[in-house]
Amino acid sequence: MADIARTLRSRLPAPVRRRLGKVRRRVLRQPEPPARKRKPAAVTAVPAPPEKSRLETRRDMVFASAKRDGLFLEIGPAHNAILPKRDGFNTQTVDYLDRAGLVDKYKEFEQYDPENIEEVDHVLTPDGSMLKEIDERFDLVLASHVLEHTTSLIDFLNECTPLLADGGVLALVVPDHRYCFDRFRERTSIGRVIDTSLNPPRVHTVGTLTEFALNAVRHRGTGSWSAGHKGRYRLIHDLDQTREHAALADNDEYVDVHNWIFSPNHLRLLLKDLHDLGYITLRECFFHETIGHEFFLNLTVDGDGPGLSREELLRLADLEQRMDKPVFAQKSD
Repeated sequence: MADIARTLRSRLPAPVRRRLGKVRRRVLRQPEPPARKRKPAAVTAVPAPPEKSRLETRRDMVFASAKRDGLFLEIGPAHNAILPKRDGFNTQTVDYLDRAGLVDKYKEFEQYDPENIEEVDHVLTPDGSMLKEIDERFDLVLASHVLEHTTSLIDFLNECTPLLADGGVLALVVPDHRYCFDRFRERTSIGRVIDTSLNPPRVHTVGTLTEFALNAVRHRGTGSWSAGHKGRYRLIHDLDQTREHAALADNDEYVDVHNWIFSPNHLRLLLKDLHDLGYITLRECFFHETIGHEFFLNLTVDGDGPGLSREELLRLADLEQRMDKPVFAQKSD
């Protein structure tokens, strides 16, 4: 075959033979084609571990700076205790109602199981003091969604401080106002916090009840949501309802609303300032950004503080005000 090919080429005109030679040389110089990659053998997908429940997340945050085997005090757990006795925790509870009162209070809420409400160890009167009623000292004092309800923020923190054993932790679980019905309320000023501590009201004031009712919203039908939740806002109360709500304070009646409004770094700054000015002795020892609609702050007497300058906290707190552009539902929607 090679001889026949040479004979045929010799009969071609010289220019044609030269062109064929160039083509042959280019072909011979081509690199070997890459080896075809074998498809990997099929691998059985391993499911991702399930996300932690809200309760598990809360416990992780609380115990980020506290031991799990100490003596605990949970303030106002109501129907949703984080460290209940039934789960093996050495916990005492304090509230303004006994168990029967709490069961009656939440009987209209079908989502709450009365079996989750435990016996209350320390029942306070409206004018009662935890320090007067409770003799023990605790490795952990837990206040979940409590701080924002207090009539005096400074007095509450200073009342919790002597309840701590040496090295004890005050753990706060706090709603982020950006992701709950307080979305359109102004954040708490240090001026009001200080003035209120100097002349603390017995119950929430007409101004507080007015501000709450006037600005309370739902977002896609719910009172709390996570960052990125899409949908329209709807005001809950009209002006007549706001007036009726505010009038309750004239009767010297305690109405359970949020008195203090926070975002995470705004509260960190507020607590740092109150400590540095000498109003409180507690300092931050642990912080975690918002998960869902709540964030986490643990405080101790010997805490290191936030580890940020006041200027850095001011910048971070300011950034927290840059939020979504709200769209409101029409009354006809």
